[in-house]
Amino acid sequence: AGNIALTQGLQTVVQAAARLKHITEIAFVIVGESTALARLQQDCETYKANNVMLLPFEPREKLPELLAAADVSLVVQKRRVTNFNMPSKIQVILASGRAILASVPETGTAQKAVQQSGGGVVVAPEDPQALAEAVEDLYLHPAKVDALGEQGRNYAVENYGFEEALNHYEALFAAVAASHAEKILAPLPK
Repeated sequence: AGNIALTQGLQTVVQAAARLKHITEIAFVIVGESTALARLQQDCETYKANNVMLLPFEPREKLPELLAAADVSLVVQKRRVTNFNMPSKIQVILASGRAILASVPETGTAQKAVQQSGGGVVVAPEDPQALAEAVEDLYLHPAKVDALGEQGRNYAVENYGFEEALNHYEALFAAVAASHAEKILAPLPK
């Protein structure tokens, strides 16, 4: 759900879905802007991925409900995405209590966030077979999915809550102020 950007490579998701269409209980739902959905619809037809549902944007206030409706949420990036590109949806997905399946570069901040949270699984980007295998593994192990979701939710509460954000900002401001105070109070050269 969200912006369907060129950095995501959602064609990989469609290709993975096509590999899993024999498991009728697995459905991939992609929510986004209509222009990008039209391109993905062509991919669905090309790969015969009839287990992909493409839906238009929902109002922003419905995003938590939409994310919570999924068993597993996907975070997908292309392999050449810069290391500091952190999809904001990761924190929201973790807070929703749903497991994350991240198809992201192993050196990026998205991978680090998912690994640190313990709320998901990471596979190589732009690898439809690896993505399909991870989806099938999660499908076959619902207790693992529940545990990942719970662990991710706990991590989000501990690290992304309002009080925690305030504490992080206060610590940052204190460090900056201390650094500048040392410079200001330093004796002038003679």
